[in-house]
Amino acid sequence: MNYGAPNGRRVWRGVTLIVWSVLVTLLAVSPVDGDSKALAAPVPATTVYRDVYNGWKWWHVYCYRCHGVNAIGGALAPNLISANQKYTRAEFIKIVREGREDKGMQSWKALLNDKQIGQIQLYVRARKEKVLPAGRPDELGPNKKEWVPPAGWPKG
Repeated sequence: MNYGAPNGRRVWRGVTLIVWSVLVTLLAVSPVDGDSKALAAPVPATTVYRDVYNGWKWWHVYCYRCHGVNAIGGALAPNLISANQKYTRAEFIKIVREGREDKGMQSWKALLNDKQIGQIQLYVRARKEKVLPAGRPDELGPNKKEWVPPAGWPKG
């Protein structure tokens, strides 16, 4: 198929990105070992932890390509868990929603709403404050136990 270069390549890149995003999302919510018991939550997770976990899922669909798997940055974007990165929740949401064209970051408002961006911010905060270890968080809570938000975190 020749859709004409470079527009044809852009179409295929877009299709590839969409397919990849769907696959990553499906893998993030599927049991890894195929055990159907992994779907049942023996201990209810707090609302805050569910938001952190959902933030991790959104992160791995949209953010990790530039900011790194564990928010430690990469060649294209800064380390968001460094002590130098000090954004309030409102600033973080605004930056992600509107983008930073001068720095090469696109606006995400067409793909993410403020609740989803807020979940990403909680995930980044949890990584930055070391209340969430690197890697995939446990869907049910750390070590499949109820997660108690640290002091200064929202309760839920």
